[in-house]
Amino acid sequence: MITPRARVLGRIADHLTAQLPGRPLRVAVDGITAAGKTTLARELTAAVAARGRAAAHLSMDGFHNPRAVRHRQGRDSADGYYTDAYDFASFQRLVLDPLGPGGDRKYRERIIDLPSDTPIDEPPVEAPEDLVLVVDGSFLQRELVWDEVVFVDTPFEVAHERGTRRDTELLGGLDQARRAFEQRYHAASRRYLDEVGPAESATVVLGNEDVANPVLRRIGGPADAVVNLFSYGTLQTPSVQIEHFGRTLVGKEDVLPGYRQDWVTITDPAVVEVSGTDRHPIVRHTGDPADATSGTMLEVTAAELAAADIYEVDDYRRALVRLGSGADAWVYLAN
Repeated sequence: MITPRARVLGRIADHLTAQLPGRPLRVAVDGITAAGKTTLARELTAAVAARGRAAAHLSMDGFHNPRAVRHRQGRDSADGYYTDAYDFASFQRLVLDPLGPGGDRKYRERIIDLPSDTPIDEPPVEAPEDLVLVVDGSFLQRELVWDEVVFVDTPFEVAHERGTRRDTELLGGLDQARRAFEQRYHAASRRYLDEVGPAESATVVLGNEDVANPVLRRIGGPADAVVNLFSYGTLQTPSVQIEHFGRTLVGKEDVLPGYRQDWVTITDPAVVEVSGTDRHPIVRHTGDPADATSGTMLEVTAAELAAADIYEVDDYRRALVRLGSGADAWVYLAN
């Protein structure tokens, strides 16, 4: 049986793999120090690959500045960590620009070996056109340009406990680890939250306080985003909308060409209770122009799209389609 964490990560992976910009998709996994970014980035890369899409994971550890630069304001300096830890200019030039519009898709995987503080001059890697590159690190929205940003939202007290436990040996003992997090890492993270507001500008926000039961808080755009969601089933029902979105939605009649409607039996009792039935419609791609599915194009916020992701059972995956009206919209298709 799929775990709650795997289900949420699967929804994010569906969201990423649905996008085909004609070049690699550049995805940041952002958050405060010890939020759980690296673990999530690795899992998300695996989930994307499991869906048949080329995927790779990079860590900003490979793009640190040399130690002399990182520590020039003092080993415990929060400002030093915030401004001097990473070589963002090189990362933009060597990774994000080549994978962006007009780039040659040849990118570097690292420029430094962090433990030995040794520069590395490796040949570039050529990315496939459909690559999803997932990068974890701190302060990733301060200077860099991304296609998607997953913000891992973890309370400071939880991240402090995780980080000090993880880095006790690395930092020379528990007391030293606690001091480093309080004076350097999390002090810098607080500055980042205050100055940049990374949760608001991220396109995906994941609550990661309980790693076994993460909460998908927003997906599909920043805090003020409005996106189109095409529904041919129970999401058109006012009672379902009020239960999951807290309001009835604005919508227009539309049609999804090249898809044929079928039916699926729902076994999730919560979904059956809200919808009033265990028999839900589901559509499958045929490519036949004679096939078409009628429904409603709804305007939803990114937070409401996340709520829809959680409402829909695992028989469905979310994809991006072109409707008969010419509008692009998200829709839940047969998995």
